[in-house]
Amino acid sequence: MKSIKEALSEAMPNFYRFPVFTVDNGKKNKTVGMAYLRDGQGIYSLRLWMFLEDKFFLLPSREDSSKFLLMTREINKTNSSQNKFFWNIVGNAKADVQKGMIELNFDLLEKKIYMSLYPDESANPFGKTAPDEGLAAA
Repeated sequence: MKSIKEALSEAMPNFYRFPVFTVDNGKKNKTVGMAYLRDGQGIYSLRLWMFLEDKFFLLPSREDSSKFLLMTREINKTNSSQNKFFWNIVGNAKADVQKGMIELNFDLLEKKIYMSLYPDESANPFGKTAPDEGLAAA
């Protein structure tokens, strides 16, 4: 018989959490947000602490696996449309595997911010790092 912890762990999808941070003199300086990736998804959800009400998405390029688009989305309120969302490009990103991070370039932010390529080691009590329910990517 499974324990409650095991049953809940199996019912919850795996989420991986990636720190978003600034860099000063080549070293990680301050954590400014988190990115989340759900098992089986290819789109990261990003939360930046200074924009708590906004959610950003990091979508990989189909042509180059080291390049990404930074996007927002808004619900399409037109009933006759087949598209559920309007996607808005708000920047781009490029992975640097040697440095272990992705450089995030938001169109309106001058300061460079970065996302770790490696998930955070911390996890919730059930062994999974899960954001609030609203972060499921697509």
